Amino acid sequence: MSNAPPERAEEARDWFVATFNVSRETLAKLDLYAALLEEWQAKFNLVGPATLPHIWSRHFADSAQLLRLAAREGAAHRPTWLDIGSGAGFPGMVIALMTGDSVTLVDSIRKKTVFLEAVRDALGLGQNVNVLNQRVESLGSVKFDYITARACAPLAKLFDWGEPYAAKSCTWLLLKGSAVEDEMGDARRRFVFEHELIPSLTDPRGRIVRAGNVRRRR
Repeated sequence: MSNAPPERAEEARDWFVATFNVSRETLAKLDLYAALLEEWQAKFNLVGPATLPHIWSRHFADSAQLLRLAAREGAAHRPTWLDIGSGAGFPGMVIALMTGDSVTLVDSIRKKTVFLEAVRDALGLGQNVNVLNQRVESLGSVKFDYITARACAPLAKLFDWGEPYAAKSCTWLLLKGSAVEDEMGDARRRFVFEHELIPSLTDPRGRIVRAGNVRRRR
């Protein structure tokens, strides 16, 4: 089986199941998620219309690949996640569904959080998914083990928003496109951080920024 996801929807679904070792229960919930997104997309513009037929590769797999980069084994507690600018739930809702971890999804656009609440309730994720309709700057004093974002803001802005909520050992997993090197330069002018750029499984031009020890320059 190819590393890259196939184009056809049914083949992409099978590829996703095999690639991420998905259980029948999780697969059923992902099928429901896909159906809800298609239904709500007719009312609200939640994702790019051209990406909807490719939900298994463009959205589900794009999100799930981050779990391969999270050091979960040996953790002293079940990790907590902050997903900034969650939109239609990618990657945060997929992470919550596939792990059972506590995930906070933040988006300032009300129609998107209404959708996220509907998905959370339909998938039975009320115990581990917190949906917040507010700006990320107003979260308070909470800290997270992982911070994620996709197609939300430049890297420097994500660091600016998320740094107050990063636990001491926080890992940042940020899905980025071909302009990531330019964003990296801007971020270095304002922040000190360790990082690596990892090729995306789903986008040949995409990169995942895995960062840690993010702190503001004095």
